[in-house]
Order: sequence, then C-alpha cells, then structure tokens
Amino acid sequence: MALVFDVQQASGKPDDNRRPGTACPFCDTEGLANIIQRDGDCIWLENKFKTLRATRQTVLIESANHDADLVTYEPDELHHVMRFALGCWQQMIDSQQYRSVLMYKNKGPLSGGSLVHPHMQIVGLEQEDGYTSLTSANFEGINVWQQGRISVNISTEPIMGFFEINVSAPQGIAASDDTRDQAEADLFADAIQVALRYILHEHHGGRAESYNLFFYHLGGRTIAKALPRWVVSPYFVGYRLAQVNAETTLDIDAERLRAHLETLVWQD
Repeated sequence: MALVFDVQQASGKPDDNRRPGTACPFCDTEGLANIIQRDGDCIWLENKFKTLRATRQTVLIESANHDADLVTYEPDELHHVMRFALGCWQQMIDSQQYRSVLMYKNKGPLSGGSLVHPHMQIVGLEQEDGYTSLTSANFEGINVWQQGRISVNISTEPIMGFFEINVSAPQGIAASDDTRDQAEADLFADAIQVALRYILHEHHGGRAESYNLFFYHLGGRTIAKALPRWVVSPYFVGYRLAQVNAETTLDIDAERLRAHLETLVWQD
C-alpha cells in the first residue's frame, strides 16, 4: 500500500530550498507550537504540515544555527544531537501506537527536503511497516572499518543506489549510563559525521550537494544509512531496480573512507 499524500495539507508549507529568502519557521523558536520535548537547542515538535494520512509526523530541530548541519557540528553538539534524536525516536517506538516508526534526515535540494535549517523527521506509520521491502542484504557489503562494536560498510546490494554507507551500533547504547556504551554512542555519531563529510566532499569528486540519512533498528543493531542524492535513476523509478557502482569504484571509496575513519579515537 502507498502512503497517501494530501496536497491540501501542504498549502503554505515553507520551502527555502526552492524559494530562498523566505522566513525560516525553525529560527523563530518563540513562535513554535506543539513542542513535545526540548533539550538545549534541540527541539522535538509536531509537524505543522501533516501531509501523510494515517501517520503522526514530527520534526526534530537540531540546532539554533540556521546554517549548521551534522557535517559541521563540533563533537559535543554532534553527540548531543544524536543522543537526543535516538531518544525521541525510541520514545515514539515505545509508545506502541504505530506499526512502525521511521527516523530520517533530508539535506539539500535533491534530498526531498524543503527547509535548510538542520532538522530530522520522526514519523509514526499507523498502518504500514516501513521495513517490508528491506532485506538484511541491503545493510551488508564491503567492510570498511570497525572499532569496538561500531562498524562501517558500503552496500553491495543498496536499497536504491548507487553508493550507500551503513554505520552500525548496538541498539540502545545512546540511552545507557554505562561508560563503554556512552563512548561507543559518541563514536557512532562521529562515524556518521565522517561518512556524511566523505559523501559531500570526496565521493564522486565532491559533486554531491544533497544527502539522505536513514535510521533503522535491525537484529539488535541501530543502523544509519547515509547516501548522496542525485536525480533518481529511471531504472529505480520505473522498475524498482537498484544500481550499484562497479566493484573497483566501491573499493576505491572504501579505502578513502577508511583513511578518514581511522583518525577517530576510541578507548575501550
């Protein structure tokens, strides 16, 4: 079954990706309504524009800085944002009011996002299982790096293609008080940031201006899938056929990405 998009609910929705110069509603924190939770600059609230039927749509504002992003945060802010986001996502899952709960981030004009201000979305699906079309193979591939229980690979059977990075951690560590869990939760966030920086600055000659970041709970692991966004392949649009880069290209990306990940320091 397809998710039903109600275009009337999108009327008046701000879009500074396509209409730059328009006022940003996320900068006007005093004007925000229906706030669910707040921790410093991080704000989780109901989405004003409920465009999908049979869902609960929420937005997580990451920062007060309009021009910031996961790729630019200093370590303390990065770790805080990721812990807050994972906690809000889990809170919505634990409510048991939805068949599935999705968390993802759009960034850039080709990502499907409408606002530049750094934010994620957490969406509860009342009728749909967002994992139905996924397989474990979509999260396996070329092993790039592992430190402790945090691992990174490049998909050889991507969901859409052409290049997808999977960052994996034990599920639940972001909410744990255990010292090792806390250190690895921060390392998980660091590895995601490295992956996103690689996607924007080095992969395909640094020509990507947009990315998506998706989060999943699978097999006791939390997996973040990061990918550059281009114009979608007609093979995927017309036939749901994913494409993946040639093995030689993936191997080159793996070596270059590994070099960046190896600069991350974690003490067991």
